[in-house]
Order: sequence, then structure tokens, then C-alpha cells
Amino acid sequence: MSKTELLRRYLILGVSLFIIAVMLFFVPATVWGQASMKRTMNLDEIFMLADSCSRRIRASEAAAKTADESVRVSKNAMLPDVKFDAMATYNSNAWVSDRNFKNGQTFSSPHFGNSFSLEVSQVLFAGGAIANKIKASQIEYTIAELEARGERQQVRFLLTGYFLDLYKSLNLLTVYEKNIEQTREVIAVMKAKVDAGIALENDITRYEVQLQNLLYKKTELQGQATIYNSHLVLALGLPEGTEIVPDSCMLDWERKRHTESELQSMAKLNSPTLERSQLMIGLGQKRQKIARAGYMPKLSLMAADNLSGPIKYEIPTLNNNINIWYVGMRLGYDIGSLYKTPKETAREKQAICQAEEQYGATQEQVTMDVKEAYTDYENAFVLLRTQEKSLQLATENRNVIFKQYLNGLVLIIDLLDADDLNLSAEIQEINTQINIIYNYYKLLYVTGTL
Repeated sequence: MSKTELLRRYLILGVSLFIIAVMLFFVPATVWGQASMKRTMNLDEIFMLADSCSRRIRASEAAAKTADESVRVSKNAMLPDVKFDAMATYNSNAWVSDRNFKNGQTFSSPHFGNSFSLEVSQVLFAGGAIANKIKASQIEYTIAELEARGERQQVRFLLTGYFLDLYKSLNLLTVYEKNIEQTREVIAVMKAKVDAGIALENDITRYEVQLQNLLYKKTELQGQATIYNSHLVLALGLPEGTEIVPDSCMLDWERKRHTESELQSMAKLNSPTLERSQLMIGLGQKRQKIARAGYMPKLSLMAADNLSGPIKYEIPTLNNNINIWYVGMRLGYDIGSLYKTPKETAREKQAICQAEEQYGATQEQVTMDVKEAYTDYENAFVLLRTQEKSLQLATENRNVIFKQYLNGLVLIIDLLDADDLNLSAEIQEINTQINIIYNYYKLLYVTGTL
């Protein structure tokens, strides 16, 4: 084999190895980045992403924009109507006869015909129908904005629930991992005792069952955390495979404390549901005025010009153009409104009564929601202090029982009970801590300030 051929083969081999090395270096990193990308987030970041990425929020904002366009359309009724018409025709010859269709004669007629007309009209008075329609559309736009704001609040509160559930699951996983490690240590101690002949195999079996239960619960929590994470990733439009890690400082920040009366006042000022119910009363009143406008005549200012040819009402037909213009007032009245309008006004009056009752019911519901959320929030602090004390006592009890077991002073069943009590206290403390945060954001939600 020549040196040139050998050099060429070594060069090809070197290039191939370089390409394989590049693929091994970059491809796994890319795949790993897509498969698992951790992102530490807090609730403020969740809310910011939701406002820009949530399809539910974008849909409600689009509905508000549509209502805004409807306001512009309703204002068109204040503008003058301008109508232009142009027509070209082919005309036949004129045929004239007696009234009994005898003695008919044909007269030559210009065959080309034309017509141009322009008419401008401006409504001067319509019983307030136009102005009230504009005001009604403006109220509908405000209602659409409130619905968008309410939808934003709902999405934020929903994501708060997912986020806190994820945070709780991850914290509980830490608790279970610690208890799994403790259980394995106890099993190791028991095996040493069995080897020394001072413990029974049955004791190890009891704790191995305990270990399997803890492993089962750990797997269950991992599945729950995956589900909550998927909900958040999908709602926020994050890349698939993103792993959200809740900010560990969540439990440390201070939350504002308000009295119940302050919260009730906040709800009256900010609740989109309450404000929407109030606006529905105003909308019903405007619609009632629109219906009553049917009793009133409609007055318009008119101006028109018409140019046409030939002049067909002369025999023989004159091959000339004729132009006519006029300016005047038009007064119209729909006589049918005398028996139609009362039914329409009665319907709108009933709609107003319904809106007023709905507003009262909404006030009661908002008041009860605020009271319930405030009570849950205040009780959560009392429960937390109780759970912290319970955890302290349960931990001390477990340590004492474990030492006594090592010295052969208590049975294995006592140690199992102490472990279960300690685990339960740890779980309850975490749940209570998360409940404080949840109830705080629930207060913001029911007062319309989330």
C-alpha cells in the first residue's frame, strides 16, 4: 500500500472520529436539556407568565377588544348616511295604446339610459335610542374588561393551587426520604441484634413492611409532583420537560395582615364579580330607555340629487338628461310601536329587577367568601403553632423511645408507634405551612386583588 493511500485512510478515519466525538458531546447534552430543565420560580413569576401565555386569559382579553370595537360600531349611528347609486340601461322603443290595448303605436326611443343619484340623511332626533345604544355598548365593554380581569384572577388562583400542591409534594418527599433513611438505620440495628440473639426476626419483618409503605408513599408523591408540574408547564407555555422548582424562600416572606372589615371593604371596591353585577343593572336601564324610544318619532335632515336620462315620461321620449335636487326634513313614526313597545319595556323592566336581585345575591356571596377565607387564614396560624409543638414533642418522644429500644426497655411496637407519630406530625406541619400561603392567596382572590 502506498504512503499516499495510507495517509488518505488515516485522514478519513480521523475526520470520522472527530464527527463522532462532536455528536457524542453535543447530542446527549441537547437531549438531556430537553428531557429535564430545572427552573426555580416563585408565584410572582408564575403570574407574569400566566398573564402573557395563558390561552384562557388571552381569549378573555380578545373578547374585551371585540366589545371595544362594538362601541366604535355603535357610534356610527351618529354619522350621516350617504347613498350613491349609478345605473346604465338599454331601453326599448315606446309602445302606446288605448286603455283597452287597441290602436297601439310604436315610437322610436333612445336605447341608452343612465341614472345617477346621491342622497344624504342625518338623524336629528330618535328619542334617545342612539345615545343610549352607545352607552349600553360602553357598559358591555366595561363588563367584558371585568370578565377578563376575573378570568385572570381565576387562572392565577388555579395556578397558585397547582404551585402550592407541587411545593407540598416536594417537601413531603423530603420528609419521606428522611424517614426511609431512618427506617433503614433501624433495620440495620435490628439485624445486628438478631445476629447477637437479643431480637427476633419478626421485628425486622415489621420494619421492612414499614419501609415498603414509605417507599410506596414516596412513589405516589413523585407521581403527584409530576402531574402538578405538567399542569404548570402546559398552562405557562414552558418547554416540554421543564421541571419547576418552587422557590425555597416561599415560607419566609411576610404577608400583610388585615382585619375582616378591611377585607370586606377591599372586596366591595375590587371584586370583578360584584362590579359586574352592578353594571348589569345599569345595562338593563339603558336597554329599557332604548325600548321606550320606540314611542318617539324619528326626525331626519335630508338632501339628495338625481340625474337621469332620457326623459321617458314624454312621448316621444326626449333624449335629454334631467337633474333634480332637493333638501328637506323627514319625519317618521312606527305605528306598530304602540302595541309592540309596551311588551319590550316590560321585558327590560323585569331584566332590571333580575339584575338587582342578582347583585344582592352576589353581595351576600362575596361577603360570605371573604368571611370564610379570613377565618381559615387566621385559624391557619393557630394550627401552625399547635403543629409545631406537636412535631417537637413527637420528635423528642421518638428519640427517647429509640434509645430505650436500643437498651431493651421497650418493644418494637412502641418504636413503630413513635415513628408513625413523628411522621404524622411532620406531614401535618408541612400541610399547615402550605395552608397559610394558600389561604392568604385565597383572601386576595375573593377580594379581587390577586
